[in-house]
Amino acid sequence: MSRSWRDGVEPEVLQDIDTLFGTGLGMAQEQLEQHGAFLPAALVMDPDGELRMIAVAPPETGNGEEGGEVDADAMIQDIYAALQQQKTELRAVAVISDIYLPDHDTDAIHVATEHSWGTAIAAIQPYSTDDTGRWLYPDPFIDPQERLVWPPAGNGS
Repeated sequence: MSRSWRDGVEPEVLQDIDTLFGTGLGMAQEQLEQHGAFLPAALVMDPDGELRMIAVAPPETGNGEEGGEVDADAMIQDIYAALQQQKTELRAVAVISDIYLPDHDTDAIHVATEHSWGTAIAAIQPYSTDDTGRWLYPDPFIDPQERLVWPPAGNGS
């Protein structure tokens, strides 16, 4: 019997991560269905369990042109910088971004969660549209996640 990432994780942490996964995936799906895309954003959970969203402005492209490519990686770095500054006021976080899965030749919603108690895990949900334009969301899968907001002792802040 294989071990699940959930084995040995405190029930409160599991509940927080499940809330972040569900809310993050739902937010991204809603943006995809309404706009066909979504920008990186974060969900933060305060010590009382309240959720709020954090977003950052796309970085300036520097060439004065509008409608260019958005630097999502720079936005994600800015989001993590903001989360690290606020970490003493937070219980858990999720960073939601749009990624490409080359092995599957598809785009996916990436919800990277991290809990102040030490658990870090990501949900990855591929998405596509069918011939009628209906959005399809296969079951997400779980992937290990590096702790960036609350790094392990000896790895930075």
